[in-house]
Amino acid sequence: MRIARLLSVALAVLTAGLLFAPTGAAAPPLRLASYVVDEANALSGSDMAEVTQAIDKLYADRKVRLWVVFVDSFSGSPAAEWARATMRTSDFGDHDALLAVATTDRAYALLAPTAAAGGIDVDALRRNEVEPLLRDQQWAEAAIAAAQGLDGPSGSASPGSSDTELNWFGVLVMLAVIAAAVTGLLLWSRRRKRKRREADFAAAQRVDPADPTALAAVPLDTLDELSRSIVVEVDNAVRTSENELALAVEEFGDKDTAPFRAAVTAAKTTLAQAFNARQILDDAVPETAQQRRDLLTRVIVAAAKADRELDAQREAFAGLRDLVINAPSRLDALTQQMVDLSARIAPAEQTLTGLHQRYAPAALDSVADNVETAKQRLAFADQNITDGRTLVARPAGRQSGLVDAIHAAESALGQARTMLDAVDSAATDINRAIATLPDAITDIQNGIKAANAQLAQGGTVEAAALTTARDAATRAVTDAQATSGTDPLGAFTALTQADADLDRLLATVAEEREAAERMRRAFEQALFTAQARVRGVSDFIDTRRGSIGPEARTRLAEAVRQLQAAQDKQGTDLPAAIAHANGATMLAGQAQTIANSDVAAAQQRYSNHGGFGGGGGSNAGAVLGGIIIGNILSGALRGGIGGGIGSGGWSSTTFGGSGGGGFSGGGMSGGGGRF
Repeated sequence: MRIARLLSVALAVLTAGLLFAPTGAAAPPLRLASYVVDEANALSGSDMAEVTQAIDKLYADRKVRLWVVFVDSFSGSPAAEWARATMRTSDFGDHDALLAVATTDRAYALLAPTAAAGGIDVDALRRNEVEPLLRDQQWAEAAIAAAQGLDGPSGSASPGSSDTELNWFGVLVMLAVIAAAVTGLLLWSRRRKRKRREADFAAAQRVDPADPTALAAVPLDTLDELSRSIVVEVDNAVRTSENELALAVEEFGDKDTAPFRAAVTAAKTTLAQAFNARQILDDAVPETAQQRRDLLTRVIVAAAKADRELDAQREAFAGLRDLVINAPSRLDALTQQMVDLSARIAPAEQTLTGLHQRYAPAALDSVADNVETAKQRLAFADQNITDGRTLVARPAGRQSGLVDAIHAAESALGQARTMLDAVDSAATDINRAIATLPDAITDIQNGIKAANAQLAQGGTVEAAALTTARDAATRAVTDAQATSGTDPLGAFTALTQADADLDRLLATVAEEREAAERMRRAFEQALFTAQARVRGVSDFIDTRRGSIGPEARTRLAEAVRQLQAAQDKQGTDLPAAIAHANGATMLAGQAQTIANSDVAAAQQRYSNHGGFGGGGGSNAGAVLGGIIIGNILSGALRGGIGGGIGSGGWSSTTFGGSGGGGFSGGGMSGGGGRF
């Protein structure tokens, strides 16, 4: 037995020497040719044999393949990213797990798909079992601990009881077994339900989203998940496409970018249809199961059509904006933009500080953190401009990532500009509200007087309704006078709404000519309020789209539709136009409230998980902002719609949609870190 053991050790050492010779201090992601790869010379011959034995046992017990790789360095990449890239390069499946260790960097990652984890808490295994051994440089023991942890707790028979053992002990053991069985059954049932839901969603992602017949076979709940995912992704695609189009127009002019503008316009129109159907689903009126299915199908089909309209121009747009050719001049222009925007930070801070000193927080919801967020975007842009200049200096063929760096800098600067403009617009809107408020008060007071005159004359059919509207207008005047100094926009909004209601009733009892002029002024006031609200919320979502879900977007899309309806009806039906404008204001307010909650929840979620991969504040802000680094006009539906449902988040997109990818088993457990 000793001779056989020595022979096996010698054979393992020889095999390791031939297959896994060290390749240098830094190793890029690689395709693994064996279950144990030791490029850092961390394992001895006997260590190699013991690790291999533990890996073989794991496979024999659970048919899970654990791959172990030791290198000196991850080449500057975060551990988890390096590990995922190696898994993709090595064609891993749902039952392949990876332990990757950079001994010099003191970094590591342990990743396992859901199927490979089999209910095991891989992150706890990583922190509690593997990481302490790595910290003590017990390389082989760490790999063995990973294999044993993935194998699950080893079962052991209860010690045999002697004839003198007390009967109550046996009863307690039996109760414990029953409790464990019940708990296991509940967990198994919950896990089965979750896997069935994940399997249904994965199957739905493979269905042609533009085919209503194919969608008819998808379960209703899964169809709802699918619709929520696609409207977020395609809305991100359309928003990013608009930003990219604006940059292209500046560079190439309207004529050369006309086909792309047409694609974006068509996609926005089609996506609006999807949001309209989603709004009907989200309102307080219940629908039957068949009505819900019809509406959800309309959402998915319309969003898919919008995505394909963008995708049809992808290659032509990419050819037009071949930034590699003119990268130096583009980087110079971006640097100048960054200097200009940086010079606006201090004045914007002073403006915002002054607004906070004068007005209540509710008046500044949409711009409260714009200056700090703009600083983060500028830091992110500066980082990418620096990276771009480094890549430009390299020889042709070694400039991978240059276009991505320029796109990221452009998008970050665009968002910073939007947020600083929003601060200036907020000040302008509030000042206009302050200047207009006295006239509005005077106007509604005249309406109150007219209502009193009409009521004094008697014989009015609408006397009860006119009395109610008059009293509401009186309260609105009192409230506006009390809050005009702290929340002029809010006071103006409440005032114009009360004035609109009063004017609507006065129009039925007063002379048509007098009422028409007052109605026109009421419409202008309501339209201004709606436009200010919609613009502020749209800017807020646009600059934080990486963390905002479908509900806020749906409310905003409906507010935009109501605003357009108000403008369309102003020449034919002013009361209806005012109602649409007020509806747009109300929906925009709801969208702002929901968006605030989404951003706060995303920040808390990301904070609980350690931030955004260690990238710092600018990177974290870039993720919340949905800044996309990737191909323009890439289709949102290639590789499956969504990608965020299974893992509990959303995927930002570039012009034309978002790509899929990942393991089909429903997610990845584990993570990476330092030891």
